[in-house]
Amino acid sequence: MSPPRITIAGPYSGVGKTTISVGIMGALKRRGLKVQAFKVGPDYIDPSHHSAILNRPSRNLDAWMVPPDGIIEIFQRATQDVDIAVIEGVMGLFDGFDEREENGSTAHIAKLLKSPVILVINVHGMAKSVAPIILGYEKYDPYVKLSGFILNKVGGERHIDWCKKAIRSVTDLPVLGAIPRNKDIEMQERHLGLIPHHEKAYPESFLNLLTNFIEENVDMDKIINIAMSAEDLPKSSNKVYPKHSFKKDLVVGVAFDESFNFYYQDNLDILSAYGANIKFFSTIKDKEIPPDVNGLYIGGGFPEMLPEKLGENISMLKSIKKVAEDEMPIYAECGGLMYLTDSITDFENRSYKMVGLLNARTVMTKSLTLNYTLADVIVDNPLSKANDVLKGHEFHYSKILEIPQDAKFAYKMKRGKGIDGKHDAWLVHKVLASYMHIHFAYQPKLVKNFLRACEKYSHS
Repeated sequence: MSPPRITIAGPYSGVGKTTISVGIMGALKRRGLKVQAFKVGPDYIDPSHHSAILNRPSRNLDAWMVPPDGIIEIFQRATQDVDIAVIEGVMGLFDGFDEREENGSTAHIAKLLKSPVILVINVHGMAKSVAPIILGYEKYDPYVKLSGFILNKVGGERHIDWCKKAIRSVTDLPVLGAIPRNKDIEMQERHLGLIPHHEKAYPESFLNLLTNFIEENVDMDKIINIAMSAEDLPKSSNKVYPKHSFKKDLVVGVAFDESFNFYYQDNLDILSAYGANIKFFSTIKDKEIPPDVNGLYIGGGFPEMLPEKLGENISMLKSIKKVAEDEMPIYAECGGLMYLTDSITDFENRSYKMVGLLNARTVMTKSLTLNYTLADVIVDNPLSKANDVLKGHEFHYSKILEIPQDAKFAYKMKRGKGIDGKHDAWLVHKVLASYMHIHFAYQPKLVKNFLRACEKYSHS
């Protein structure tokens, strides 16, 4: 049996999907339900808020990086013991990889998982005009199970009444809630979107206030009934996770703290399933990497927000550089790449010393790099082999300067910018450092390759 589920979508970004999704998750949890959260797309930040309110890891469903069978497998594996699933969409409901197709869109995932969709509409500055919006979304794709609406940023009872009358004039689908404007429940943003929960931007009091506000303004009984209308899914194939977990005889250190916390939960779980004993460490608080590790994984995050603390921890910088020079396999993504360079220059043009393994400077910029990526692997490396093709994404406000002419790269970019506009994945010793983020469910052999390199290092 597949669990009851709903997808929270919007006509465009910024309508309040995350705030409302988190509040609904909290309200469902208060009812004694075990809730599993998901986020459509590659985003790391929104899932951190899901996880915080549920005390359970949220998971990403990205159709560019993970094939359909993998999406279903991840969903079914994560919902084996839950009562209901809440899927937060990305961008507008029908926005996919490009304007020509639906792949990667919230609608695509909702149809793949046979999930009813609830559309959040920011009605600030409109009343009757909400009707053609709703009519268009209801009629555009009959295979999307649009099941109701939540009105956000309403101005009062009269405004709600006008909007409801306009909606009833074009559809029988219900209005499930009307959320008044309230600055006390707004989530803070900065250069890459919302501030991650790992930086403790939203205390428990805020989450309780948000949950109370949703319970007061959304019909949770109707939400649950809609979720229960979801059809069963076919049983997934077993292509992402091994049928039986491997013996955990290899230790992989994973940097996890305020600076580095961009990890797909399934990436960590897949590593573990194939034999990694994961040990988390802090690049800020710990003096050196954990003892007896056979490899390191340094994910993305916000090293540019605490560069002084990173740079002050000289013993950690030396610890990482030493094991790298000893040929320990290290996989670093985006923020991890930045950390391994000689220095990071922040938005105020202040420079801070980093690991110094990659002889170049990282500089923060006002220009956003945001792409789904596609790359040909041109050199064997700890993660992949020459002639492999990799999919991923890049999302950052930095650039790498003063790259040596003899720098060795493992990826040639077919889509995306990478490190120098044409290449990504800088190789030094057994270190692979890239701007590209990868979801291991795309090719679990990447994990096998990495752990094989870790095992070889452990015997050296």
